[in-house]
Amino acid sequence: MREENNALRPRAKTFNKPKQRVMKNENNLFAEFKPSTYEEWKEASEKLLKGAPFDKKMYSKTPEGIVLRPIYNKEDINFEISLPGYDDYVRGTTVEGNKGSPWKIDQQIYASTPKEFNKLALDALNKGQTALEIKLDCPSSRGIDADKSEEGKVGCCGLSVSTKKDFDEALKGIETDCVEINISTGSRAADIAAILYASQKGKKLSGGIRFDPIGTLAKRGKLDRKLDCAFDEMFALASFNAKNMPSFGAIGVDTMPYSSSGASAVEELAIAMATAAAYLREMLARGMEIDEAAPLVRFRMSLGSDFFMTIAKLRAARVLWAKVVEAFEGSEDSRKIRLNVSTATYNKTVYDPYVNMLRTATEAFSGVIGGCDSMTVAPFDEIIRKPDEFSSRISRNQQIILQEECNLTDVIDPAGGSYYVETLTKEVAAKSWEFFVKIEAEGGIVKALESGFVQDAIAATDEAKKKLIDTRRSSIVGTNNYANLGEKLLEKPACKCAEIFKERAAEVAASKSDEKVEIGSAKGAEAFEKLVEAAERGAGISALSAAMCKCGSAETSVKPLHIHRAVEHFEALRKASADFKEKTGSGPKIFLATMGPLVQHKIRADFIRGFFQVGGFDVIYPNGFQTPEEAAKAFAESGAKYAVICSTGDMF
Repeated sequence: MREENNALRPRAKTFNKPKQRVMKNENNLFAEFKPSTYEEWKEASEKLLKGAPFDKKMYSKTPEGIVLRPIYNKEDINFEISLPGYDDYVRGTTVEGNKGSPWKIDQQIYASTPKEFNKLALDALNKGQTALEIKLDCPSSRGIDADKSEEGKVGCCGLSVSTKKDFDEALKGIETDCVEINISTGSRAADIAAILYASQKGKKLSGGIRFDPIGTLAKRGKLDRKLDCAFDEMFALASFNAKNMPSFGAIGVDTMPYSSSGASAVEELAIAMATAAAYLREMLARGMEIDEAAPLVRFRMSLGSDFFMTIAKLRAARVLWAKVVEAFEGSEDSRKIRLNVSTATYNKTVYDPYVNMLRTATEAFSGVIGGCDSMTVAPFDEIIRKPDEFSSRISRNQQIILQEECNLTDVIDPAGGSYYVETLTKEVAAKSWEFFVKIEAEGGIVKALESGFVQDAIAATDEAKKKLIDTRRSSIVGTNNYANLGEKLLEKPACKCAEIFKERAAEVAASKSDEKVEIGSAKGAEAFEKLVEAAERGAGISALSAAMCKCGSAETSVKPLHIHRAVEHFEALRKASADFKEKTGSGPKIFLATMGPLVQHKIRADFIRGFFQVGGFDVIYPNGFQTPEEAAKAFAESGAKYAVICSTGDMF
């Protein structure tokens, strides 16, 4: 496998700061050019602006509330820049970065059954993937055996697992000592961890289970149990892992639901730190040490379209996590973040879907430059259908190209020292900490969700983003701009829900034991050990989950996040126009009354055509009319109900 080649890479034992090379003036090609000052540059810029206000034209404000300047100089770096692997870890948690150990290519395996998963996983690992991202179906993530669920849910949105035998089948032939495994769970995790550990007994796993009940609560608006009960379960899993599986995470902080609701980088970071701080407090209150709990936290963050903001966000995440753990008096090693990143869904489109490949390419690039530990690049068609072999291969190869062809594993910290990136990182970290403090002032992340403080803040940010998209100051290519009305939509295969349910229900019913799992008064690691023992005997996740959770049908609820994609309302317009065309034979029509020669009407006509095409309108675009009477006659014959006059400003 590709990662075995890492052993051949030379590893530096010490870090020696390179000596600065001073070039002699006679060899300096730029010696004859006088350095320009910022004032000189600004004066030249103002002349080109021809009276337009410099501050209005050259400065821009981001959704994070950060004002971006047109140019950054050495003078902007009024702080000391640390070295990779040191201090606040802004430049990475290791001295060697990707040069020593490249980030893990952690792609999701889109499979419904264990057998299908195993086939696809082995193929992916043989083709360059180095980690496995396992997304569970809804019943599995909620602790329900497949045979106790219902058709349409089993295997519908992820992998169905109910017993130890399922993981035996799914991971057959895979060296899990070497391949990182990452699993995102819902409101429960100990049951899934128990059957996984029972299946992989004797192996030291790496990666982790991202158990994030607070994130699940925010996403769904409700949790099918009390939070304290979920925290008890987290403690049982975390305390066991701290002693037996220290490289396998047990605490998850997943900011994807917040990002998918329109949160800014600042809000995403602050929420991540507030959630992690809440989990640390709960673990410490139950008896864990900070240096046991902190290394078990696994963060998952989004990669957005704003290239430099995404880089700054990931770099700032390392700074903030180090600061949070330091406040809990954690060791330097415990302050190192474990960071998985995933391409965003908020900016993806149903129409012109192949453009999603370009979006994920830049997002993946920013993830590498920002310094992730592992990365998931979603296939371009993920939001439309279950990805096929082609789309999965392309998304996997995007990461492989960054490693093998772009040689990004040969650079320790590509962004280090950049005046712009270093300044932006510091500003993002500062503003994120401010919002984190506000969340803490609300009583912590749970109280802030219960009051709606977090949801309202994200909704306001999302509304501001929507305004930019609606006015096309923010362009989503192929959807709110440059629409391709002639495209053929991707086909969505028919669901095999009934077949999958029948297969899985029979398998699980035949493989699981009927014993009722009891853990008695056991708590913490002892309680989890009893779950693993029961899983080894064939217990299903329903019995394991019931043994761990004693709060019955109790629920916790908050106002749910509004998870959506940024251009869904534009896509709704296109869909309505397509339905209209199917019924009438043509889409809604707009006639352009193009007056005079091309030079006279083209600018306005092109703008109007693009404006209406994003809504699916058939735009009739004539060559140009010499008289109003000619235009009126052509309009009457076009069959369109509305016309737009396109000419010079003098005509109006």
